[in-house]
Amino acid sequence: MSPLPSRPAGLARPVPDADELLVARARRQAILLAAALVREPLDRKVHQDLRTFVENDSEPALRAWESLLSRTPEELRDRIRTVLLRHTSRRAS
Repeated sequence: MSPLPSRPAGLARPVPDADELLVARARRQAILLAAALVREPLDRKVHQDLRTFVENDSEPALRAWESLLSRTPEELRDRIRTVLLRHTSRRAS
C-alpha cells in the first residue's frame, strides 16, 4: 500500500502509527470484502480476493490489533495526548 500523501505543515493530520494504520486499512478492506461477498456470494473474483486477504493481510493486521489492545493505560494516554495536541495545533493555525 502506498504511504499517505503529505500535507503542508499547518494542515497536518494526526499521523497514525504503524499499528493503527495497518488495523484501519485491514478493517476497511475486510468490510469491503464482506460487502462484496453479500452482493455477489458466488463471484470467483470476490472469493479469490477474500482468500488473498486471509492468506496475506489478515495475520499482520491481527498482530497489529493485538498490539493496540495490549497498550498500557499510560501508552494510551500518551497517544491520545499526541493526537489531541496535533489536532489543537492544526485548528489554531
